[in-house]
Amino acid sequence: MSHLAAKKAASHRPLAISLLLGVSGWVAGGFTLMLVELMFRPATTGHEAFYGLLLLGMAWGLFKTDCDGERVFVAQLALALSIAGQCLVLFAMTKNAHGIGPIASAALLLQVALALVMPNRLHRTLSTFFALVAWALTVRFVLFGEPEDWYRSGSPYSASLPAALAGWILAWGPVATILGLVIRREAMWAGRSWAPALSSIVTGLIVGLAFATLASHPFESFRWFGGGGANLGYLALWPVLSALASLGALAVAFELRRRGLMALCAVAALLHVGHFYYALGTSLLVKSLLMLMMGVAFLVGAHVLRSKESA
Repeated sequence: MSHLAAKKAASHRPLAISLLLGVSGWVAGGFTLMLVELMFRPATTGHEAFYGLLLLGMAWGLFKTDCDGERVFVAQLALALSIAGQCLVLFAMTKNAHGIGPIASAALLLQVALALVMPNRLHRTLSTFFALVAWALTVRFVLFGEPEDWYRSGSPYSASLPAALAGWILAWGPVATILGLVIRREAMWAGRSWAPALSSIVTGLIVGLAFATLASHPFESFRWFGGGGANLGYLALWPVLSALASLGALAVAFELRRRGLMALCAVAALLHVGHFYYALGTSLLVKSLLMLMMGVAFLVGAHVLRSKESA
């Protein structure tokens, strides 16, 4: 086991507990946002930005007083304040924005800044994950247009094979490359003072890569969205590409000996396979053959991982 993996095993909460804390923080953040809206009623962009930055500053201060991350109440209060502050700042940044692309771009800048600044492991992981969501949505809608434009014109964009592959690689190729470089050079940074912060960001990269398509291409292929579903052409291949990316994220989690992350990556791969089956506009026979081929690929991947573990 590597130095980083041993350190993680000794100091981190179980992943399920961290996820539960993250979800509860988002719920509390929603109530905090409603409380701020009711009490202060920010009517202008300047007011929203001021109150948002104030809440983020309060969250930073609370996180700073809980350096070891053991005081759960303090950390959850800070997370709730941060989420409410993020919403207010994002509202201020995108007051006059039209469409998902500009909002996603603003959210990307905000989440990257928070991932670097906030002194808390769970917050860094969540900010990294949502930064990847925002990046994927930015690429998705800048390259292929907004869904509302598709349905207004009555002819959804049908991506060609080169465009679909290039779009997916642009969205997730840099993420996979950065993650691979960081893990490959783990021995160089594992003992540094900033290693815990980078470790939290690595966790967010793994989760983001695992849930790629569900973050960047979630709704258009389902029939209840936009009335009858969209003919997305080769964009329907994004889920199967992301299933492979989930296996890559699983391999990274395996290297770090993070069983909880491995389970999340396996669940993500199954979700991508189901999404691919639903999104692909072809006959049941072709779908069945493709599912068979994917099953064989997954079995081969499991055999490779088992061989590595025994070695």
